[in-house]
Amino acid sequence: MKQPFDKDTAGFSLLELLIALALTGLVAAAGYTFYTSQYRTKVQQDRVTGMQQNLRSAMEIMARDIRMAGYDPTEEAGAGITAATDTQLSFTYATDADTNGIDDDGDKVVDEADEGTLTASVTYTIGDGNKDGNPDILRSFNGGDKVVVSESMEALEFNYILKDGTTTGAPTELEDITAVRLALLARTPRVDPAFNNSVTYTGFVSTWGPFNDGRRRRLLLRTIQCRNRGF
Repeated sequence: MKQPFDKDTAGFSLLELLIALALTGLVAAAGYTFYTSQYRTKVQQDRVTGMQQNLRSAMEIMARDIRMAGYDPTEEAGAGITAATDTQLSFTYATDADTNGIDDDGDKVVDEADEGTLTASVTYTIGDGNKDGNPDILRSFNGGDKVVVSESMEALEFNYILKDGTTTGAPTELEDITAVRLALLARTPRVDPAFNNSVTYTGFVSTWGPFNDGRRRRLLLRTIQCRNRGF
């Protein structure tokens, strides 16, 4: 016997199902768009944070080294700044010979207090140390291989304050240098196609940009006193 139609137990109509599917699709699309937007923002923030950490770390390492330029308490090492241009700085400083694990005076006794001093040399410059297309801050110690101090640096600038108060990027009298002004311009290693950077960055003398290449950048300037220069 055919049962009478009961509207309380009837299913959804085709139109209702289509409307429900359309609304579900809209909500899902909105959720996906929000998620991808937030994820992209997080990735870029992480890259910027890493860039800033590299920048600050490089500045601190270089400042610590540069303060040692000319350190020579016994006045036996002849330490000082040995080369200074706008993109490279080399200097020496005295280090205790009796703590280097070597028989420096040849008497078959290691690390004696009377073994005098040794001279350490440091050179800073910029180049693609990782061979990945991104410039890096490079440090060479005692003439050894150049080691990457900080990755993805756009530019490095040295500028020097002389004892008469003038500044220059190419001092002719190295003994007149009393302070080093250091500018570091860092960049993110990867490109963000949605980002456009039209900023021009200014160091102490140099200017860089605008780049318009989808990379974020940060500039850090610092003046480092050469406290062992004797002035």
